[in-house]
Amino acid sequence: MSDGIAGSTDSAGADVAQADTAAVTTVSSHFKMVFIAVVVITVGALAANLYIAIFVPKPTEAAKSAMDTCATIANLGFGAIVGLLGGKAV
Repeated sequence: MSDGIAGSTDSAGADVAQADTAAVTTVSSHFKMVFIAVVVITVGALAANLYIAIFVPKPTEAAKSAMDTCATIANLGFGAIVGLLGGKAV
């Protein structure tokens, strides 16, 4: 009669709720190394892009190309960071 109730009970009447246990995500040293490397490369590319944009008064085509490359690397780095964190959360 109580088949539709959300918490099943065992023969002693105690709740058999497994929602109390939290999932634990372990982070290996390999993951930390890759994550830190991606963060360093991303921040470095972003810093180089900002440096060229701020301190080069009249950028040449080469400077503009370097800025575009740094912006692309920074975008890819942010995507990799999100992907690494999302993959670890699953």
